[in-house]
Amino acid sequence: MLYPKLSRTRTKTSLCGVWDWAVERDAAGAYTHGFAAQKRVPVPASYNDLFTEDELRNCMGPVWYATRFPTVADWQGRRVMLRFDAVTYRATVFLNGVELGGHEGGYTPFEFEITPHLCAGDENLLAVRVDQQLSAETVPQGNLAAVAVAGQIAGQHPDVAFDFFPYSGIHRPVTIYTTAPEGYLETLRLETKIDGANGVVAFCGECRGAQAVTLRVAVTETGATCDVPISEGAFRGTLRIPDVKLWGPGAPHLYHLKCQVLANAGEMLDEYRQRFGVREIRVTQDQFLINGQPFHFQGFGKHEDFPVIGKGLCEAVTIRDFELMRWLNANSFRTTHYPYAEETLDLADEYGFVVISETPAVGINFEHATATTLAKHLQALEELIARDRNHPSVVMWSVSNEPTSADPKARPYFQKIAARARALDPTRPITLVSCFWWDDQAMEYFDVCSLNTYPGWYTLAGRLAQAEEKMRAALTCCREKYGKPVLVAEFGADTLAGCHGLPSELWTEEYQKELILRLIDVMRACDFCIGEHIWNFADFKTAQHHLRAFGNRKGVFTRDRQPKLVAHFLKEKWAPNR
Repeated sequence: MLYPKLSRTRTKTSLCGVWDWAVERDAAGAYTHGFAAQKRVPVPASYNDLFTEDELRNCMGPVWYATRFPTVADWQGRRVMLRFDAVTYRATVFLNGVELGGHEGGYTPFEFEITPHLCAGDENLLAVRVDQQLSAETVPQGNLAAVAVAGQIAGQHPDVAFDFFPYSGIHRPVTIYTTAPEGYLETLRLETKIDGANGVVAFCGECRGAQAVTLRVAVTETGATCDVPISEGAFRGTLRIPDVKLWGPGAPHLYHLKCQVLANAGEMLDEYRQRFGVREIRVTQDQFLINGQPFHFQGFGKHEDFPVIGKGLCEAVTIRDFELMRWLNANSFRTTHYPYAEETLDLADEYGFVVISETPAVGINFEHATATTLAKHLQALEELIARDRNHPSVVMWSVSNEPTSADPKARPYFQKIAARARALDPTRPITLVSCFWWDDQAMEYFDVCSLNTYPGWYTLAGRLAQAEEKMRAALTCCREKYGKPVLVAEFGADTLAGCHGLPSELWTEEYQKELILRLIDVMRACDFCIGEHIWNFADFKTAQHHLRAFGNRKGVFTRDRQPKLVAHFLKEKWAPNR
């Protein structure tokens, strides 16, 4: 599934704007042909924080969205596609009363051909049923009424064990795009490698349409071109790039692959351009190598989270985040704890930020997981890799965050997950982010040992010297037990902006600063530790719990993106050539 782009052969129409919205109070079929709006809501955005009613903020569905749009004359004779970039968590889509289909999983795109369902007149009715009700067999899980275990919080409202608010809604753009039905590019997968001074880009994928016989592929910056046959809808080929300029952290050189679907007579049926970067990733026993050079991760876990809009895509906020990370001299982030918007990865490609892309399988609890949970986890993994694999910024797949992986049932479960990830993409390493670093039952299947640990906060609170020793012991334990490079994927402390203390105390900006800087020094003294990701980039909203004061306050920045004291010291700590 290709991201919708305008080209000489493709049109693109946005359906973003203000839609009708209502909580489902009758049978679902009563809403498919339209309904009286209970509220008006923006798309994209979460709906939870838009209204003043508590029952609407905590409504996890089902709810309905609806909008109307005309049939455009230019669509005549075209293949017309309706695409949703993300609906959380479950969507069922109706056009003019006809059910088009559905999608489960709140962070990856899905689409339907709507050509036969369009009205000839002025108006089409699009209705979407959105359901955020989670269970033991969803990914992520929810409504387990589970007891607290490491990495998970029990007794939250709403009932989720993960530590972020379960926002619901149409969170990313809704688009109509068109192609020529006679022939069009459907999928495109790229792999790059370095061959001396040259680069090699291998490409494959699928084309559809009765007249599609040849795919002409060119690297626009070099003029290198080749024609490959389309056989039973599939194609495969390679192109060389002489004197290649590599994509790397902070030096993000990008190329463009122009793909043209041709008919027998050479007529161009479809054109699509895909950006890419040439780079290679390799993991040794001690190092993470990008283009043969050791890379040290310095950055954050983050969240798609901002006041009022919740998890809704706001490109102004995304730009602000990248500018702040660049100001800090950060070089990387993990998409905690779900796939981020494709627009975010586009910017990572452009800015030269390194990304660990993560599935939405946060906090899988093996006391409750079933074969259905595993199947949905595998589906989420497949959709993530299919969507993000062409981004040079994505250097590693994270298959899960803080599952109960000390449970022996985690071993066969993650053996299947790891095998599928390697089969889908053999070019990138994989990791599991664990908070059971002393007894993880699945870490053997992964290339990098990623651990979340909070000495000085959840343990040894206020005791900085002992927190250093605890961090050192955790790193040493991981190294000795698993024999892999170690990434500290989360560490930090909650901090109330404007709260100060001398000497430092819990919740003060001084304490956060001292703890983070001292723990980084411990990590950097271990030559097998490949990086530090602070939890979190910015404060974020969580479900309600007495452990959380209006959300998680571990951000280096406030929720509205203003720096806390530690940010200024990190800027110096992470300065180049320091």
